[in-house]
Amino acid sequence: MDVRFILKADATLTEDQVREIEASRQFPFVEDEDSPEVDPQKNPELWAKALEALASRNRRMAKRMA
Repeated sequence: MDVRFILKADATLTEDQVREIEASRQFPFVEDEDSPEVDPQKNPELWAKALEALASRNRRMAKRMA
């Protein structure tokens, strides 16, 4: 079962949405071919891409908050 959430920065969450998000914390994270382990020792290229994506997201978020 997939559970997906799309959050908009300017939207206010309903109480039901907050409960659903909190409930999702009990589900374990399962690594598979769609969501592989990101280990800098085993896969340095994937690790570098993950860090690049994180930095890019942080820059976008900083621009929105400025």
